[in-house]
Amino acid sequence: MRYSSSLSWSIALALLAVSSVSAQPRAVDARELDVAGVKTGMGLEAVRQAMAKHFGVDAAEVKSTNLLSVNPVTGTKLPSYLVYEAGNEKLLVHFEPRVPPNAADPLVAAQVSYEIPWTQQNEAAMAQRAVARYGEPSNAPDSVRLEWCESPSDNPGMGCSMTQQPVLSVAGTTLRLHDPAWSQARIEFMTAQQSASPGF
Repeated sequence: MRYSSSLSWSIALALLAVSSVSAQPRAVDARELDVAGVKTGMGLEAVRQAMAKHFGVDAAEVKSTNLLSVNPVTGTKLPSYLVYEAGNEKLLVHFEPRVPPNAADPLVAAQVSYEIPWTQQNEAAMAQRAVARYGEPSNAPDSVRLEWCESPSDNPGMGCSMTQQPVLSVAGTTLRLHDPAWSQARIEFMTAQQSASPGF
C-alpha cells in the first residue's frame, strides 16, 4: 500500500513537472512578424508597396493621414502616417525618423495597426486568426490581450506588458505591432542635439 501511494505521488509530481514546462512563456521575436505584409523597420515606400499589395490597389492610393510636419531628425517635412481602408479593414502605419539619419530612406515603420469593426464574432475571429498565423502567444491564451514578444514575463499572465521591447498584440478587434526602439532612438538623438556645457 505504501509502495502504491509512493508511486502515485511520484506520478503526480512528474505530471506537475510536465505541466509546468508546457506552461512556460513562448519567446517570439516580434521584429520578424508582419501585419498585412508590413514589418517594423521597413521604410516608407516599402510600406506603401506592402499596403497596396495587401489591399490589391495601386501604391499611389495609399496616402498620408496628415499634413507634412517637420521631421525632428532630418529637419525636412515628411509624413508621419500611412493609412488605407477598404470595406471593413483599416491598416494604419506610424513612422519615426530613421536614426542614424538616412537621406535616401529617412522614415521607418515603428507601429502597425490593423482593425476591423467590433462584434463578438469578429473579436473571436481576430484572436483565432492571430494564433493560427503567429502561433501560441507569449502570455496565457485566456488573457484579455494576446501578446507575442521575445522576452515574456515568467508569469504567463503578465506576458509582455511590462517590458520595452517589440510586441505584437491582439485586443478586441485590433492587431498592433509596435517596436519602441525607434521612438527611443529619436528621443536619444534629440536629447544629444540639446546637450550643452554651461559657460558661466
